[in-house]
Amino acid sequence: MTLHLEDIQQTVIYIPYEGDDSDVTDEPSLPLTHTNNDLNDGPQLRFAAYKAAWTQCLDRVKSIIAELYNPVVSEVVDRLENIYADVLPGLPFPELPVITIADLPGGSIFLEHLTDRLDEDVTIVNHLYPSDCLNLTSAMKNLIGSFLERDSDAPKRKPAASLAPYDLNLLQAWYDAAEDRPGLVVILHEFEQFDASIVQDMFYICSLQVARLPLTFILSLSAPSPASYLHASFSRSTLAVLRVYHFAVPSGREVLHDVILKTFFDPIFDLPLLPGPTLLEYLEDYYTTHNPSLDALITLLQVAHLKHYSTDVFTFLSSATPPISSSPTARELAFLQALLSRLHAKTPTNSAEEWRAHARSPDILLQAVDAEREAFSRRTRMTKLGVTLLHLVLTHLRGSAIDKGLNRWRGAVGMRRVLDAEEDGVAGLAELLRKLPSTDRDALFERLETYLNDLPGDLRPTDSDVDVTDWLETFLGDFLQPPETATPLWSVWYTGFTPFPSEIVNPALRPSIISGLSFPHSYTGQDSAPEDEDTLEDLPDTSILFKGYVKAGKMINIYDWFDNFRMVLEGQRSRAAKGTANAKGKGKGKGKVKQVEEEDDDDEKWKLGVQARFMRGLHELDYLGFIKHTSRGGGGRKGESVLRTVLGVLE
Repeated sequence: MTLHLEDIQQTVIYIPYEGDDSDVTDEPSLPLTHTNNDLNDGPQLRFAAYKAAWTQCLDRVKSIIAELYNPVVSEVVDRLENIYADVLPGLPFPELPVITIADLPGGSIFLEHLTDRLDEDVTIVNHLYPSDCLNLTSAMKNLIGSFLERDSDAPKRKPAASLAPYDLNLLQAWYDAAEDRPGLVVILHEFEQFDASIVQDMFYICSLQVARLPLTFILSLSAPSPASYLHASFSRSTLAVLRVYHFAVPSGREVLHDVILKTFFDPIFDLPLLPGPTLLEYLEDYYTTHNPSLDALITLLQVAHLKHYSTDVFTFLSSATPPISSSPTARELAFLQALLSRLHAKTPTNSAEEWRAHARSPDILLQAVDAEREAFSRRTRMTKLGVTLLHLVLTHLRGSAIDKGLNRWRGAVGMRRVLDAEEDGVAGLAELLRKLPSTDRDALFERLETYLNDLPGDLRPTDSDVDVTDWLETFLGDFLQPPETATPLWSVWYTGFTPFPSEIVNPALRPSIISGLSFPHSYTGQDSAPEDEDTLEDLPDTSILFKGYVKAGKMINIYDWFDNFRMVLEGQRSRAAKGTANAKGKGKGKGKVKQVEEEDDDDEKWKLGVQARFMRGLHELDYLGFIKHTSRGGGGRKGESVLRTVLGVLE
């Protein structure tokens, strides 16, 4: 349509809006690689490969965890279904049912499995956290309100209702009006963080109406002995009104080993990524030393996948090989050249013809990648079978006469021994097995034979006439070959000895705090960050004090520190005053006298403000542990000074 803007006959002119440059928002995108051998869509391909690999790994881990937790979950669900049916007769007063879950790994995985198993039509679950129960009123209000909010058909309460929102009679009235009469379950997460006095009063109030209101409390504890914790936290009168059932969640190093072995070393199940000894050692060390939580284990595995798929340009070839056009671009040619160099890094003389064929045709080169993927898959299948058989031997012989001698192959350290080419593998296993009594040895080989007979035909070993103990050591030695020897492209599917990026999950606190105080704008990534942070006037108060802290000696005089801080703030004030004066211009007459009087009052307020800002910044540094007070009273030089606790900090 043609627009005639100067036509006086047109009363209305429609100009379509085509957008403005200021309205264009930057869509989030993947970071570009700084290598010349990457494809244009390489980051997108690697991210898609990462998502596919991590989804398979996460689904496998969740299924194994569900298998480990299923017996305990079934017991808790059965107890909940019959918790008000199995009541001892002749009790002096009704008891409030309480179920304790000793979940040493912590996290929310077990409770998620438990709530998923509960029938929503029969049981209503309410979750309470320590922040919901700061006092008794808020605890009762959240307990009652969460149940009422789940009922969409319940009438809305008026502000002038007779019952208070924290009155348990309100929940009783709602339950009496309900048609289905469901069971009411309250889960208290992180029970050790609750105030014992508040929980004690809440238990007592709920026990008064337990005969008409079927409430059941589930306590999630990380303590190894919930019974001891309850007896230490609550009085005997409170425990007398509780009917407690104790359950324990599987935990410990055995859970970690089960998850790792069944996820990555099951010969029947294939994943695009196989962890190396370095990653396995870090997982075991973090789980056993820092955080024995399956939630943390899942996070570590996800970080390992991210690290693997973001460091090598060829990792998107882990599951499939994307096609290359018949007329490759310059980037694609560079990628193919790098792939050819990686594939034939150690090409022998008799493979020169194969190298020429790969160099002539991109399609033949990509078909070679598929062949290498299949070769690595065959090798890892054998490796997984060897690891599984070794684990069966170690499990069966636990507590036997040679148990201590087998410790060298247990855990992540044992995994390094059998997967590292520089270690001795399973050498010496046959000698230990000969020390077993014949009955124990026969039982072991019978168990191994049963397991091997259940495997697919292509994974079963051939029979041998040699001694069984020698056969087992030879068999495991042949299967437990280092995966990196299978193909030159092993780094696509195997993490090897690449170190885990521990700084992501466990950052160094000291350098992080110091860098944040020294360069606050760069550290926080603020859009309004000045170009030069060396100017003290552009820094926050605490950073200004920290700059003086760095330049001072081992002992800092408080008054000198305050004078330095005040001078910097005066520079800020004078710069702001210049901008205000230029905007207002010059004053004359009585107005100028009045302005001087106002400035005197402002000076007094400003000095008080400087003192308050100094004290706040000083307290922040004290809270972070940067200073140590030399005197708590009295006089003398030490009363006016503080000691530096962090020395050797560069500006």
